[in-house]
Amino acid sequence: MNSIYDTLTSGTQNRFGPRSRPRMRTLLPEADHQRLQQHLQLCEHEGHPAWKLLAYVLRDKIMATEPAVNLHACDLLTGGCRVTYSVNGGASEIGLLIHRARTGSGSGVIPVCSLLGATLIGMRAGQRAPLLCEDGTIESWTVLGVTPLN
Repeated sequence: MNSIYDTLTSGTQNRFGPRSRPRMRTLLPEADHQRLQQHLQLCEHEGHPAWKLLAYVLRDKIMATEPAVNLHACDLLTGGCRVTYSVNGGASEIGLLIHRARTGSGSGVIPVCSLLGATLIGMRAGQRAPLLCEDGTIESWTVLGVTPLN
């Protein structure tokens, strides 16, 4: 053996380097994936400083998901679904995830084009994710249940 690299086989190497796993992509309905791209274009076009973080989250979500035709999963959070969630292990809350909603649309409405909405879309019941808030704090959000309205 000439070096430590001689022990690596093609099965343990990939474009991410030795022993690292490629990032798994979650399936998302094609329409939702396209809407995420539209939201990202809006963020980039507006160029408002407050939207830089949102653009980052949207870009990450687009890269982490793969569009799928005719995907129907009752536990997958997509636009138009009612979600039951918990923040930092607290009491459960209910919201409606909407693509066309604007921030401040009303109680219980979660715009996909918001930090929370961009974080939640594509998650499944039982999943947990960190949410970086605009004030720099990090909260833990858990999806407790998903109810498709369609």
